[in-house]
Amino acid sequence: MASKLYANDLKSAIQKELSHIYCFCGNDENQKEEAVALIASRLFKSQKPHEYKITTYFAEDALEQALAAIASISLFEDSALYIIKHCEQVSATKKIHAMVLDCLTNLPHSVYVIFDTQENKLPSLLPSQLHAQIPVIQFYKPFEENCKSYILKKCKALSLTISQEATDLLVELTANNIKEIDDILTTISFSGQSDISKDFLEGFVINERDAIEFEFVDSFFLKDKRAWALLSEAIERNINQILLVSLLFNHAQKLELYHIQTAKGVPADALMKDLKIYSKKQKIFAKQASIYTLENVRKLIAILYTYDIQLKGYHSGGLSQENPLVDLLLQISM
Repeated sequence: MASKLYANDLKSAIQKELSHIYCFCGNDENQKEEAVALIASRLFKSQKPHEYKITTYFAEDALEQALAAIASISLFEDSALYIIKHCEQVSATKKIHAMVLDCLTNLPHSVYVIFDTQENKLPSLLPSQLHAQIPVIQFYKPFEENCKSYILKKCKALSLTISQEATDLLVELTANNIKEIDDILTTISFSGQSDISKDFLEGFVINERDAIEFEFVDSFFLKDKRAWALLSEAIERNINQILLVSLLFNHAQKLELYHIQTAKGVPADALMKDLKIYSKKQKIFAKQASIYTLENVRKLIAILYTYDIQLKGYHSGGLSQENPLVDLLLQISM
């Protein structure tokens, strides 16, 4: 039987001992991202963030490739962290069980692996013989009341006031997504608006996402060279760059979900409504989806994991390199 921990217990658990294998269960991507950063900081504690060796694979596309990459690591190589996402998408077969069992039984000492599933149970691709060895970390999306409490706490920290109606609307618009709540409130705090009413929030979130942060995100996913100028302007305005990476990450996840669901036959218009993409933004989003295929957007998500950690290191004085966001644009090649 696998040992089960909750997200809040992870920090104290890894201070005692860092497991070579974890299984992340549940649908709170914000908490999962924080957990990856926590494990990485513990694993690569003697290195600077830009030196972290983190590789992400998506199980339904590249499980065998991931296992082969893990198995190819020699005993003398530096520590490496592998994340295998969407494990619930792979049905177990004797072949898969044999491959996973062989890989994890002979796991090099320098290798650490996170199996990530949206479900609240171990994925079937993990053989039962290994279950007892794999700590399961459970991530739940917070309930509505928890979100409301978080909003009030966040507003207080940002010196914002928010009405009850606006609080309810923010929970509804973000579908209890703490990361998106964070992004919206932080962006509002930079706008100079301190009193958040329902009308203001509705206009800001639905109709007026023309702030430089959102222009940058739109330009980035359109592969528009204006992204360079917008990033420079954002840096000059001292806009939080961790926020920019977070916005990129959220948008990439929306594109990923859009591709997955439309491939299953879900109408694009209905899906955009579910994703909280309205009016003129729908045409922009559709163009972005045509530029970023599912394969491309998944590669980007993997890159953004790394850059989020690098950027946090940069802002804490841990890096002497170029700004990681600038490097990210160079990597993507606008």
